[in-house]
Amino acid sequence: MKATIRKKTYNLDAEMIEKVRRLFNAKTDTEAIRAALRKAVEDREIQESLDALLREGRFRTIYR
Repeated sequence: MKATIRKKTYNLDAEMIEKVRRLFNAKTDTEAIRAALRKAVEDREIQESLDALLREGRFRTIYR
């Protein structure tokens, strides 16, 4: 996926960004936010793949 970078202004929770910086060991707020967004997209893609497997009957739900 090719990244398109635009400068934007957002009002974000500073404490949340600091937590994300520690979780991802990010040096900057921007790096932390990018890592969190990337993780959110990856998690959604995994969830969609698992849901597709469930619909096809190729995967059993044990814990949900």
